[in-house]
Amino acid sequence: MRRIIFYTITCVLLAMACRKAEYQRPPVGEKVPYVDPATSDLKTLLGRSTQKLFFTAWQRSNMDSLLNIQGKGIRFTIFVPDDAAMTAAGYTADKIAVAKVADLDSLLLFHVVPEYIDSAVVRSQQGNVRHKSMLKDRTLKEQVTRLGSNVLYTEAYSYKLFIGATADGSLLINGKNSGKVSPLYASNGVIYPITKPLVRPRKTMLNIIDTDPRFTILSGLLKALDSTWEEVTYGWFERKMYEELNIKIGNLIVSDAFFAPTNEAFKKAGFNSVEDLMALNARSMPYLDEEEGILYNEMFVTDSLLAYSQWGRLFSIKSSAGYGDRVSAMFWSNDLNNVMLGNFALITSGNNVVPIYYVPFDFGTNAGQITVKVKGSSYPAANIVEADIPTLQGPLHAIDNLILGDKVKF
Repeated sequence: MRRIIFYTITCVLLAMACRKAEYQRPPVGEKVPYVDPATSDLKTLLGRSTQKLFFTAWQRSNMDSLLNIQGKGIRFTIFVPDDAAMTAAGYTADKIAVAKVADLDSLLLFHVVPEYIDSAVVRSQQGNVRHKSMLKDRTLKEQVTRLGSNVLYTEAYSYKLFIGATADGSLLINGKNSGKVSPLYASNGVIYPITKPLVRPRKTMLNIIDTDPRFTILSGLLKALDSTWEEVTYGWFERKMYEELNIKIGNLIVSDAFFAPTNEAFKKAGFNSVEDLMALNARSMPYLDEEEGILYNEMFVTDSLLAYSQWGRLFSIKSSAGYGDRVSAMFWSNDLNNVMLGNFALITSGNNVVPIYYVPFDFGTNAGQITVKVKGSSYPAANIVEADIPTLQGPLHAIDNLILGDKVKF
């Protein structure tokens, strides 16, 4: 009888337990039920978004097929300007309706990265991370290294986006605050709504210098140096000092940032004209021994005034085997601080043939502007009066003082 009572009670308890509306653990070995919260694809999310002008441009473009040919399994990141940003960039509904499809493709490809950019990583990273957009210019070239190799390969030029975040969670794209980091997740990628249009660079650094009235002295100086060099050398020797400001031979673009002295910067140093600067150069000019075919003193005096505009690599140590390996300095304004660049190597040792050359600057702020000064220099710091001017090479930063070390005397 006791066994019958025990058995009855056990059955009742089991029946009551099974009536509870709670999650039952699946048997070991079975897949746990999971529903991906990102069930819509990127195009569906774009269609539902408030960024109507961007989506209108997308519908008129070839973007669906351009994404598809990237292959299955590729996840994309799309930076989507709001309607106000599109309008500010000139892309109203009327303009989009009559725009060439190829132009819309170029616009949209610049806003798409063929990889997944995790918002948590963006918020936690230090400084910017470079990402190649889907937009390429096959008439221009750049040299890149590939994973696991130090060999330089030449390929079509890619337009790049440097992505970072502020401490308060705002998204930075090429140094510009583009609104809060507010990702929208899709089954095949992620969308970041942005409040500013992405500005695609269309000019070289030299184009900017030659056309911006703030840089007339710098522009005139560079032209005078080129013509004087040709006169002195009869065109026998190639001058490479500032060639990276322009498109190099072979349509090659070299990535770097440049600190461009304004007219004000030269005048503060006592040079009111190009003629004043060329008078300084007259103290010590390049000299060609025509009989021997040897060029002596390959530099102009003013090269020392502009050396730190190119990060001071001119002053790095050279051995009989040459310089070390150059590292690009593609730094936008939010990277220009001592925490980020205090120990950044601009030239590596090159298999231990030369000492490593580090960023020589001390960065600070003054009345909301970033300042740049050679470490230990008694010369005043330069204020960056306009940062992040986009060029094909990288950011051009306009400065109001020459960046000089104490070894420079004039």
